[in-house]
Amino acid sequence: MWHASKFVVLSAVAVAAAACSDAATGPVDGSALSHVISPTELGQALDTAPARVEIKLERGTLVAREVELKTSDEMSDEEYVRGLVTAVSASAGTGTLTFEMGGLVVTFASSARFRNDDESGNLTMDEFVTRIETALAAGVQPAVRARRPAAEPQAPDDATFQATDLRIRDRAESPKLELNVDADNFEPNDAPPPEAWLNVLGLTIEIRSTTGLEADDDDRDEAEVEGLVASVDLAAGRVTLTSGAIIIVPDAAAFDDQDDADDEHLMSLAAVQAALDAGQTVKGEAEGALQSSDPVTILAHEVEFEIEDGNGGQPGQGTEFDSAVQSADVGAGLFVLSSGATVRMTDSTAISGLGDLFTLQAVADALAAGKLVRAEGRATVESAGPPVALVALTVKWEVDD
Repeated sequence: MWHASKFVVLSAVAVAAAACSDAATGPVDGSALSHVISPTELGQALDTAPARVEIKLERGTLVAREVELKTSDEMSDEEYVRGLVTAVSASAGTGTLTFEMGGLVVTFASSARFRNDDESGNLTMDEFVTRIETALAAGVQPAVRARRPAAEPQAPDDATFQATDLRIRDRAESPKLELNVDADNFEPNDAPPPEAWLNVLGLTIEIRSTTGLEADDDDRDEAEVEGLVASVDLAAGRVTLTSGAIIIVPDAAAFDDQDDADDEHLMSLAAVQAALDAGQTVKGEAEGALQSSDPVTILAHEVEFEIEDGNGGQPGQGTEFDSAVQSADVGAGLFVLSSGATVRMTDSTAISGLGDLFTLQAVADALAAGKLVRAEGRATVESAGPPVALVALTVKWEVDD
């Protein structure tokens, strides 16, 4: 899967919405992305057809803090679990991770993709296991997100989860599962509490009266963006990333895991602005409804902002790019990313020999032939724009077959 500035289009119907200030407490102009449902309605929906559900747990428990019934088109997306890891083992090219959530065991093989959260590159299985072991030995339960291809709903007592992508997260996020389920996975309770149970991966998850239950209203355009923050417009409730992507933050509820605020994780746009004013580098992640693809603009229903170590985001500082290429200008010695950001090549730019293309002319020819080209690398920020102007330090071009 491509992660062009972490931009992923998940469906095909656009959403129109206006922005509001950081202090807003409600949805933008009535553009709610979901509506509240009851446990009974959740059961009825699953009786009708299988569905994708997103389950956020209260830490250290199997009690659902939030359950969201996703749209049908999301059932083809990768499934995943994330949470704190309590144990790891590996031998002969295979291994297991034990998660805090109910002792869930995730299996993996050396053919899986292993990553750090900083996108510094893939790890080998041994490197990944060593990092987990080192953290555990230091008394730290590392956070890991494990993904696998979309699967048919599993029997409630089937705990099998074979991960094909494992990523060490740099923050202790709330435990979350995103899985395909059907009526067999839902169990109502005639004598609450709890109101009901979701039985997945051998776990019995309680749905209580305090659980937030929602269902997506329709098949809206959905997107994810991630990158370094270039600027904040507090009045409009907007954040612009160095890639040129724009995040609209409709209300304070979009800030995920607000009870986990610390010195690095910022829980308001005002805090993001203050960090930028202090010369700090801020990384942003958001999920939400796609409003525009030029530039990429989303109305976020979940955001995270954190202070990064090192430089990036301001003119003269460093950043990373990972995006589809829109066009290439050989004469000017630059190419344009899908976000509109320009990336200028210099005599010092290191072109990776692991890619598919090795010259800007080859990139231009591939685009002229109707091929999809992806570029990733590191760059310095020449101008925060918009559009953002970058000077490439390293670049790797790949052709999407």
